[in-house]
Amino acid sequence: MKSFFIIIFLFICSAGTDAQTTESRLDQAELMKQLAGIWKCDIGKDTVATWSMIPYGSGLEASLKYVTKGKIVKEGIGVYGYDRSIDKCAEAGIILGKDIGVYAFWFISENKYLLIPYADLIDPEKASFNMEVEFKSPYVQVETTFINDKLVKTKTWTKSE
Repeated sequence: MKSFFIIIFLFICSAGTDAQTTESRLDQAELMKQLAGIWKCDIGKDTVATWSMIPYGSGLEASLKYVTKGKIVKEGIGVYGYDRSIDKCAEAGIILGKDIGVYAFWFISENKYLLIPYADLIDPEKASFNMEVEFKSPYVQVETTFINDKLVKTKTWTKSE
């Protein structure tokens, strides 16, 4: 009889935890929509990056170009979408001349998300590459990239459309 009450107690506690988690869960698919638009970033001397994020179905179709002195020096395409089974967003992209990159990202607040390689979802804390992106406003986002927990670069993107 004692074990019956312990089981009931554990069930009630877990049900309460699930309710709290559901209530506080962020709507990842909705928050991803903040990415839509044309984003620009000054990468370095004479180099501008343009990141176009166009709504497509329930996700986004992306294109990226780096232009130096009027010449395209880097370009790629990608798709972004919400994966309900893991409650995270996914990105798959190809930069010309490179292999495909597949990433998972999720919002940890209304204006900040984390991104890691999809393969590292098993143990996100051990991801050698990660990115933190924070929306400073609907028109400015700051992207901070880490490799092996060391800051390697920060970019500020401004929405032009």
